[in-house]
Amino acid sequence: MSAGRAIPAVTSRLSDEAISFAIDVVDASKVAERLEAHLVKNSGRRRTLSVRALLVALLLLALDDRPLHVKAATKLLYCTLSAHWRAALGVVGEANTKKSLLARYRCMRYLFHLVTSVIDPSKEAKNRVIDQEALDSLAKELSEDEVVARKERLESVVSDLLEASVKVCTNEELARFDGSVGLDATVVPLYSRGPSGRAGTSASDPDGGWYVREGDHRDVIGPKGKKLRKLFWANEATIVTMGRAPGALPAHPNLILAACLTRPGEDPGGTAVRLLSNVRARGYPASFLGADRGYTQAHPERFHLPVRALGYSLVMDYKETELGRQANSSGAVMVEGTFYCPAMPEPLVRASADLRHDVIDAATHAARISARASWRLVRKEGPDADGYERFACPARGEHPHLCCPLRPASATKALGKIPVLLAPADPPKVCTQSAVTIAPDIGARHRQDLAFGSPEWSRTYATYRNTIEGINGYVKDTAHQSLGSPGRRRVRGIAAQSLFVGFLLMAANFRKIAAYRELVEGDGGSKVLERARRRRISITDYRPPPPAAI
Repeated sequence: MSAGRAIPAVTSRLSDEAISFAIDVVDASKVAERLEAHLVKNSGRRRTLSVRALLVALLLLALDDRPLHVKAATKLLYCTLSAHWRAALGVVGEANTKKSLLARYRCMRYLFHLVTSVIDPSKEAKNRVIDQEALDSLAKELSEDEVVARKERLESVVSDLLEASVKVCTNEELARFDGSVGLDATVVPLYSRGPSGRAGTSASDPDGGWYVREGDHRDVIGPKGKKLRKLFWANEATIVTMGRAPGALPAHPNLILAACLTRPGEDPGGTAVRLLSNVRARGYPASFLGADRGYTQAHPERFHLPVRALGYSLVMDYKETELGRQANSSGAVMVEGTFYCPAMPEPLVRASADLRHDVIDAATHAARISARASWRLVRKEGPDADGYERFACPARGEHPHLCCPLRPASATKALGKIPVLLAPADPPKVCTQSAVTIAPDIGARHRQDLAFGSPEWSRTYATYRNTIEGINGYVKDTAHQSLGSPGRRRVRGIAAQSLFVGFLLMAANFRKIAAYRELVEGDGGSKVLERARRRRISITDYRPPPPAAI
């Protein structure tokens, strides 16, 4: 853990404090050292510029809310920094004339492409607008093992940079993080047009893909048969961010813990699992994981089961077609992620679907969701090390919730409780045994611990979904990181884009930390909580004034 660092103040010019801060953060990440190890050569002229200097320059641009252009980084290193800081970074030479600046820019550009070449998992040739056959002939020859190694190296670089930004917090600032996170993928438009079907030419950045807002991003036909409009030629950034419990005081800043760039719709479940595994490997706890319907559609073996194996409790929504009964094990019926008695009345089973189809109103829906609680199976044990859980009938035990004819003891113990009117004619195991064991893969795609639609589920889901959506908007603020503006990231290729996006997310974390510290110092936490309750009025507003003194 870290003792923390002070965030440099925003000023009109580059301060010594900001430069020192950027150097410390880059050094703490150890990314420069690892990249230098991959660039070692035994022949050729020695480089005059270090990877450390390059990374510091890019981070300073991101901190100053400036576009991440390699030429801007060149000017910063050779024209803006004082001789003291250039010496500290090992930057030699001057750029006093246009010719010398261009020479330094060539050195900077060469180093940048050299760095990205060892972390680039893509075989595609960049900066070529040619026909697909010609593009394929220019593809790099990389083995599958080399592609995997570079992909892991790239994700490790971004992860270590983000971790260095999180560790700017003190131990105390991170101590109250309970492990709950929000997960989402957001569009990152590229500085490239997409491939032209009419002209038959490729995109200048072939590592992108068409991004659409609904359905599977790889599809061109929507869920209702309507052709989807192609919106962006883009990458997709999958982001994991810290979250706070519903209604909790801001006890820590909500920071971005992990991020990864892929083509839109490319294995969202697998990408999310890699990020969450990285978060857990760095020592963070696991609690709730809020994810939208896009992740509900993932293959259980690629997302839901690995996520639960990591210790996360999923909180997710369902499509209309997934509402109601979803799975069955030993007679226990899964309804919207939770196991219930097989005799639960049909109006309770259909409650969520009826609300979506406007058959019932919100008040009736809330009453039916509340009524489901009596029919929910009682967890007796687990989950154990293998993920198995044991559940008992709700009409069993010393304090049964139901009065069921298949459980004679409930006739007296559950006197006055809800009667089971339509008990199964051929009772399954859950109705005859003391408990049933349910494997972790039963209903894995829909399973969640909180009862879907309940007030607790609604508050939890809304909190973590709003947190991650807020982060998406935060990093796209055009006054700061402007992640949605491709002109501020005029590079091509998944490796270059990942590196730039990593620096922008680091800068967003620093802004979050600075805002949190200002809030705490001003004792604004209680005011935030008061706003979060959304109370329109207070009874104290109607209190009569005290009588005037005579």
